[in-house]
Amino acid sequence: WVGSGGGAHAAGAAAGSAGAPAGLGATIAWVCLRMTLFFALGWLLGRRFLERITAAVGRLGVSEPVMAFVVVVAFLYAWAAEYLGGVAAITGSYMAGVLFAQTSFKERIDRGIHPLTYSFFVPVFFINIGLRADIKQITHMAGMTLFILVVAVLGKVIGCGVLARISGFSYREALRVGVGMISRGEVGLIIAGYGLAHGIIGGDLFSVMVLMVLITTMITPVWLRFVFPRVEEEKGAAVFESVAHLEGREDREP
Repeated sequence: WVGSGGGAHAAGAAAGSAGAPAGLGATIAWVCLRMTLFFALGWLLGRRFLERITAAVGRLGVSEPVMAFVVVVAFLYAWAAEYLGGVAAITGSYMAGVLFAQTSFKERIDRGIHPLTYSFFVPVFFINIGLRADIKQITHMAGMTLFILVVAVLGKVIGCGVLARISGFSYREALRVGVGMISRGEVGLIIAGYGLAHGIIGGDLFSVMVLMVLITTMITPVWLRFVFPRVEEEKGAAVFESVAHLEGREDREP
């Protein structure tokens, strides 16, 4: 996430400062400074004031004040990340979520944000991604599509699997970790959409990325069935017999 936002600004700086190494270096340094200031100030202010402000908002005599405040803070952090910190907006929203998770309102927010997210924000997000993708644009990019798909799968299986093996997992456990990480989700779509909106990638490559996310998401559960052993279900008779035995013993106790 951070790399997508910082990379976009660095790419723009490189395009606009070609032939001026000193100016390019100063621009990149300024972007890094903005990122550092955003993360430091965003985290410190959130940790210091978010609990108290949320408590004060919760005492207001209006409908769902805490949830309204959460949405406002999430959008505010997203805006600050994009326009002040020089990183992707998703990074700011993610930081806001992490900060709210440190407060005593975490469970209340979890109960309230779930229906709002899956009834409004998630459908709008996926509809927006679908409208911008055009499968017709990748008909001439079959080779590139296959290459990206292979890299996406092997990159996760080998990369995550090797690190898991180094960390002490067995070969089979490391393989399970790698296969479980194959799936790309909404974060991949967000980064692809960010690249399309900022001119980093074209519509054809964006469509390839969307297709890659869909395929990796669909094949991961199938492959997980092969790398995980099948657990034999215990027979129901044995369970009932055990429970009956315990109930009989309790009846005999004085």
